[in-house]
Amino acid sequence: MQFLVIARVAEGTPMEKVLPLVKDEAAKVWEYYAAGLVRSIYYIADMSGAVLLCEANSLEELTEAVNKFPMKQAKALNFEILPLQPYTGIGELFAH
Repeated sequence: MQFLVIARVAEGTPMEKVLPLVKDEAAKVWEYYAAGLVRSIYYIADMSGAVLLCEANSLEELTEAVNKFPMKQAKALNFEILPLQPYTGIGELFAH
């Protein structure tokens, strides 16, 4: 299954709490990327967080992985996980 993960800096979190975690967070993202869990990652344009496209066998599996992110453990980021499914609306273009 594919998932969209939205990670945003928790409201009221000072950057002094976030910045020391950046290297460890990036290392965890790289670990998950190499394992095929994280497929792509982007900053949100206003730099308020990041968006990850992930692939896992289940929501539970991905939730367990997300809970291991250093910024999640430090409560510096809030994570929203959205399960995705194939978009079938394009088929309407070919309906008779």
